[in-house]
Amino acid sequence: MKKESDFKILRRLFSLYAVHNKSTITACIFCAIVTGLRPYIMIVLSGILIDGLIGGMPFSTLMIWLAAGLAVNFAAEALEAWLREAFNAKVENCLERQNRDMNEKSLYSDFENLENPEIQEKKRKQEQVVNVRGGIYWMLIWPMDKGLTGLIIVVTAIIVAAPLFAGGSGSGHPGLIVMSIILAVMIVACSWASYKNSDYWNKKIHKVFDQYAKCNRVSNYILHSILSGSETGKDLRIFGQQELIEEGVLGQQQEALEKLKEIRKQGMTQSGIEATLTTVNCGLIYLYAAFKAYLGLITVGSVVKYASGIIQCINGIKNILFCATGWRQAVDYGREYLEYLEFENSTKDGSGHVSENEDQSILLECEHVSFRYPGTKEDAIHDLNLKMVLKPGDHIAIVGRNGSGKTTFIKLLCRLYNVTEGVIRVNGKDIRDYAYEEYVDIFSVVFQDYRMFSLELGENIAASEKVEEERVLDAMRKAGLGHRLENLPNGLDTYVGKEFEENGVNFSGGERQKLAIARAIYKDAPFVIMDEPTAALDPISECDVYESFDRLVGHKAAVYISHRLASCRFCDKILVFSEGGVVQNGSHEALVEQKGLYREMWNAQAQWYAETAEG
Repeated sequence: MKKESDFKILRRLFSLYAVHNKSTITACIFCAIVTGLRPYIMIVLSGILIDGLIGGMPFSTLMIWLAAGLAVNFAAEALEAWLREAFNAKVENCLERQNRDMNEKSLYSDFENLENPEIQEKKRKQEQVVNVRGGIYWMLIWPMDKGLTGLIIVVTAIIVAAPLFAGGSGSGHPGLIVMSIILAVMIVACSWASYKNSDYWNKKIHKVFDQYAKCNRVSNYILHSILSGSETGKDLRIFGQQELIEEGVLGQQQEALEKLKEIRKQGMTQSGIEATLTTVNCGLIYLYAAFKAYLGLITVGSVVKYASGIIQCINGIKNILFCATGWRQAVDYGREYLEYLEFENSTKDGSGHVSENEDQSILLECEHVSFRYPGTKEDAIHDLNLKMVLKPGDHIAIVGRNGSGKTTFIKLLCRLYNVTEGVIRVNGKDIRDYAYEEYVDIFSVVFQDYRMFSLELGENIAASEKVEEERVLDAMRKAGLGHRLENLPNGLDTYVGKEFEENGVNFSGGERQKLAIARAIYKDAPFVIMDEPTAALDPISECDVYESFDRLVGHKAAVYISHRLASCRFCDKILVFSEGGVVQNGSHEALVEQKGLYREMWNAQAQWYAETAEG
């Protein structure tokens, strides 16, 4: 694929930013105009006053010029301050805008992209760009401010200082000609050297920044993911991992700081070289202007005016070159940013509608289905062939050893992943042909690695800000949390956890699992899936879930994944998974009579329970 030009990348970045921030660009233009013009008020005024003093201008006239100049300069400074404040307020949105764009991408991206190492690496790198460099949009707007200001300065300087290089009597003096040539060559050479110097150091800084970002990611993971939560705190203390983490944090932080020092050191070197080049240029300009005054070609006041104007011009050129190198950096990071924002979801939204059969049953078919996780070499599901009818009230159990493909099968069925090969059909239609939102609405799932958010309890269960209180209460009672409602400080408005609210409640692991079950009940989907729904429950609660399973799921088709085979006896049919495929299926009574994996697992668990009871 042909690599896009830097100009196209820059244009696309600006177009993306301008969608929500056109006013920021407008404010930047006005700021640049005022900031670029304002220095020339005092430059021109200084020339007039000096020539007036030397030429014997009346004192009253000098005072008028001074008062008028200071008034104009004051007004310009006030206007610049107001515009700059407005501009800075809008620029603060740069970081927020990039974070929002990235969060929206994550929120609406395919689930499989959240586990794709390549895509997640791009995201993490952009997060570091935000944290360390202010983000892509800041890297666009800040140089643009400098560049536009520089352009105004240069254009104004040419107008102000043009007479210095105009022809006239004495302009053919050999010394003046030589100095003109030297000055022109030096200005061009110094400007070019400044650009190349800036470009060279920016490339070095970019390289060091990548190393710094990697160190900083590890450090942030330790600080925010390991040290900030009480869940990791238990393991940390029991296994005495404090020293290990401390060494990891301090080591990574120290390495990151060393890289940051290197970046700053290189920036100081770059600034020193540019300051030296500027000083040389300033000296040559004043020497040239003074020589013209010596020859009587210009006034003393003009020396100040012209020399100051040309120095401003050089600074303006530097700003323009800074803009060029700054945008070049933005393009380097922006290319990856656009790649992250613009990668396409592989899940295509179909247009078909999910229709039930006359008896409200669901026909599920898997035809030569295989699936391989991104970045892996082996299939998690391999050549799976399955056909079954799920009627309202049917209970299906899925069992098997760890890594046999049970949860992966559910992810494929729920369209969290697309199959690598083969096809899954529901009611005779490829599930990829259904409208995605409508299709997932038929499932209510409790995953093994469920999450409850640090939000209000009602919002957690309703999965929405719009909470139907009676439905939530009913779902909680069915999930076995009726007694807990009496102890909640703010009822359904009680926060889960204490991250955002001091009166929040830290629910136990078993209670959180019941909350996840209540959320599945509240959704009231026709197809219920529970992946190890009792893993965190005590034996009494687990028994209650088994005995009240009909009450929990109602008259719905249900799929239940478990390692505890005793729980499968209440199911109508059992699918036994092994190495990514179904190796047995049938009722509990039929499978324990057959020689195979299910009987092997059943006997192993039965023996363990027997030995425990005897002990």
